[in-house]
Formats: sequence, structure tokens, C-alpha cells
Amino acid sequence: MPIKLYDSKISPYARKVRLVAAELDIALEKIPLDFQKGDPRKPEYLALNPNGKVPTIDDDGFVLWESIAILKYLAAKKRRLLPADARGLAQADQWMFWWANQPEPAIEHLIYELVLKPFFGKSGNDASIVQEARDHLDRFLPVLDKQLQGKGYVMGDLSVVDFAIAPPLELSQRRLNVDLGKYPGITAWLARLQTKPYWKTA
Repeated sequence: MPIKLYDSKISPYARKVRLVAAELDIALEKIPLDFQKGDPRKPEYLALNPNGKVPTIDDDGFVLWESIAILKYLAAKKRRLLPADARGLAQADQWMFWWANQPEPAIEHLIYELVLKPFFGKSGNDASIVQEARDHLDRFLPVLDKQLQGKGYVMGDLSVVDFAIAPPLELSQRRLNVDLGKYPGITAWLARLQTKPYWKTA
């Protein structure tokens, strides 16, 4: 029975889940939500995810939201993409918590100012927020770049950490004019992920 994924093509967070499911060969029943029509704010969806965001999954009645929690759940079901030992698990959590608390909020600010405001017909971008977000990325992306030097993936082997980080970074380069060219480790790592057969279609 496929896992239901409440999805949006425009969300890098839902894309994280689609990519991990593709890597793990987990079948998904994708249920698209239209943000312009207000689908995520409808009572029936808020009953599943009170935040009114995507992704959310429903695995035979087990409902889970927050993309990183979903990634870890899918990986645990297949016993892949997660380290087997306590220290490795802690390091994976370290990198995912770091990503969620440091670079990713800056990308979220850029998404809101540069993409979502025009999408929802709101006028004006706050230049100070945009600059602060770019400064934040300039501070923290070198940490990731250094971690990737000499490694195929963030943890050495492919893991949920790579899927937690890569989709928002790709979006930042493609839509938000974030220059990743100055980070050779990040650039090579993204190129490596992009060779996976499902990467463009998931």
C-alpha cells in the first residue's frame, strides 16, 4: 500500500521526501495541494498537519509531518541511509539540526521575499531581510563546504543528511541567485547527487 504524501511541486521540503522515497524504492501516492487555492489551510488538511504546510505523510493511519522526521522514518523503515551506531546517528542529527537552524532559515527568508511574495501578489521585497539572509549563508555555507572536502557525501556515505540539505540549496542557486560556485565541495557534491537517475523527475 503506497504511503500518502501531501505534496507540492514548488516545495523543496516535499521534494526531500520524494527524493528519499525514490532512492529507497518506496511507493508514494502523491496528493497535490494548491497553495493559491488555500488547500493547506482547509480544515481537513489542518487536522493532519496543524501547521498548514507540506510535506505530510500518512502511512496506513500513521501521520507524520516535518520533512526531516519523515526522511528519518522512511530510512528507518528500509534500514538504509542512516548510520547503524549511536555516534553516527548523533552526527547525522547534528548536521540536520545545524542545517535546519542555520542555513535553511536564511533560504526560507529569501524564498518568501523573492518567490512567495510575487507568487501571492504581495508587493515589495525587504532589502534588509534579503541582505541579512545572504550574509547568513555566507557565514554558514563554508562550514558545509569544508565538511564535504574529500568526501562523496556529507557523512561520507550517502545518507538522509544529503537529502535534507540538497533540495533547498538547489533552489537557492536556481531561483534565489545564491552563488554556490565559490564552494567547490558543495558544487561537486550537488553534481554527484544530480547524476542519480531519479533526481530530475522526483
